[in-house]
Amino acid sequence: MTPHDWSRREFLELSAGIAGASLAAKSLAVPAVPPSDRVRFGIIGVGMEGSGLLSDAITLPGVECAAACDLYDGRHTLAREIVRPDLPVTRRYQTLLDDKTIDCIVAAVPDHWHKQVVVDAVSAGKDIYCEKPMSHTAADGVAMVDAAKRSGRIVQIGSQRVSSQICAKVKELIAQGMIGDLMLVEGWLGRNSPTGAWQYP
Repeated sequence: MTPHDWSRREFLELSAGIAGASLAAKSLAVPAVPPSDRVRFGIIGVGMEGSGLLSDAITLPGVECAAACDLYDGRHTLAREIVRPDLPVTRRYQTLLDDKTIDCIVAAVPDHWHKQVVVDAVSAGKDIYCEKPMSHTAADGVAMVDAAKRSGRIVQIGSQRVSSQICAKVKELIAQGMIGDLMLVEGWLGRNSPTGAWQYP
């Protein structure tokens, strides 16, 4: 399967699967997928978010991690523990972008790197799933959208609540009237901490 063989919908379904695979039961049988139909991804960033995405992504049918990139040796070791001992690793993400056997990129890098990694990935002809937030600034976001439009590549920004299978099912049940009249919804998201997470200029 080449990157041009899959539609935007298929890529978005794959990306949503990566973001939401941890919600699925680990005991489900995974059907065999022919090698020609496998999607090979490279991951950039194997820290807290990236290692979770990597662990989840490799459980998806037809998905294979081809290489990992991180600046720290310990995260190279972690990626190999998650995937396989001989997984190619590098400190230079351009190596993944130059690899013609890699179909797409999963990126979990610090927020201020999102723009550069996304622009470089789509410019190299790779579709990309990037962790939220989309960008560090509004101008960075505009540059990312422009690069995606110019390249014709697919960019998906991870938002677990928006793309999770559980939330999609809840929306479906509400739309079908299965839960009756919705009277109250309570939600909580505790990331806006004094340490600065999700507090942007």
